[in-house]
Amino acid sequence: MGKLTAPAHLPGDVAAVWVEINTGNTNRFDSPSFEAYCGQVARLREAQRRVSIEGLVIADPKGNPVPHPAIQIEKQAQAEIRAWGTKFMPRRRVGL
Repeated sequence: MGKLTAPAHLPGDVAAVWVEINTGNTNRFDSPSFEAYCGQVARLREAQRRVSIEGLVIADPKGNPVPHPAIQIEKQAQAEIRAWGTKFMPRRRVGL
C-alpha cells in the first residue's frame, strides 16, 4: 500500500489532518465536508498553539491587556468540530 496523500488543493496543515484521520481507517473519508472538518481541526490546533506561545492575555494596540483573540477562534472551531459529532471518527482495523 502506497503512502496516503491528501488532495493537492488543501493547505499543508489541513492536509496533515486529512492524512492523520484517514491513516489506518477502514473507510476513507474524501468529501468537501470532510475537508471542512479537517480545516476546523487545523484551525483549532493553530489557535491552541498561538495561545500556548503568546499567552491567554495579550496587549491591544494601546498596550491594554485583552484576552487573546485566538481564544475565540478556538471556541468557534471547537463548536464546529462538535457539530460534526462522530461522523468523521476513525474506525480502526481490528488486529493491526
